[in-house]
Amino acid sequence: MKKEKSIVLVFILSTLFNIISGHAQNSQTKFTLHVMTDEGKILKDFPCAAGCFVSNPLHRSDNTANIDGKTDDNGNVIMTLPCLIGEISFGSKYGTPMFYESNYKYQFQTNSGGKWQPWNPTIDVVVKPILNPIAMYARKFGQDPDPNIPKLNIPIGFDLEVADFVAPYGKGMSSDFIFTLSNQDATNTTQKPTESTLSISFPNKGDGIQSVISLPLNQGSALRLPRFAPEGGYEPTLVKKHSQVWVHGLLQNNQNYFFRVRTVLDEKGQIKSALYGKIDGAVQFWDNGGIVFTYYLNPTPNDRNMEFDPKKNLFQNLPPLQQVRTP
Repeated sequence: MKKEKSIVLVFILSTLFNIISGHAQNSQTKFTLHVMTDEGKILKDFPCAAGCFVSNPLHRSDNTANIDGKTDDNGNVIMTLPCLIGEISFGSKYGTPMFYESNYKYQFQTNSGGKWQPWNPTIDVVVKPILNPIAMYARKFGQDPDPNIPKLNIPIGFDLEVADFVAPYGKGMSSDFIFTLSNQDATNTTQKPTESTLSISFPNKGDGIQSVISLPLNQGSALRLPRFAPEGGYEPTLVKKHSQVWVHGLLQNNQNYFFRVRTVLDEKGQIKSALYGKIDGAVQFWDNGGIVFTYYLNPTPNDRNMEFDPKKNLFQNLPPLQQVRTP
């Protein structure tokens, strides 16, 4: 029965694409890419690339059309492509030196007379130069054999430099984050939205966390977040319900955070010393204590630089699932 359903699904998808192809396989797109840096500098002679589907992806492997080009003196490059479904992918050309790779998508609205509309829109492309990548503690925590939050409904410290809970629950020495997971049903191990609650708090006055919203995963620059953590704006507590992490059953993939830990204040209450870091993506958690998050910690006091060099991870010999390969 399952095999028959799979065959029917493939047939329906194939038929749908064939219908689309009959109307749109000869349709064209025209668009202008306007390329600038994250500081607003126009880029001349910058190599760009774009592509889109031109045939039924269920039938052929060579189903995309691709084009390369370089920007003019005004940072513009005009491109035309045949396109089946009116969605193009574009960005910096792969391997462009001195810049982080950037990828974007654009969906045209309608098809009129064999032309996808709007015709020749100007689309901004922001690319980020590689400036000052540094060594950091960077790790994907929550991958096997990482432990779950060891106890529910009580505060548990977590050491970012050790990547473990503090004693007596782990090998950690300094409580950078304090996790408190509260829920009424510790036997529920599903990943569906629930009303369990995770609180992230901090031990020091001046410590804190703040939200930053980015483009969805796999869009924009490989350096997804700003280069520098903010000087201020940190909140002493972050409280999230499980249902706030998931949107219609899917992980909210544009949520990120900056944080400040190990803060020391002077006699006037000003920041004397602190460590800064970021969390790339949402913090995932489950009723049974499971927690997953990807974090970066700059080890130099008062240095807010968040541009990580993946070749200089201060965590050594990490298993593949715990490694961080993006800046």
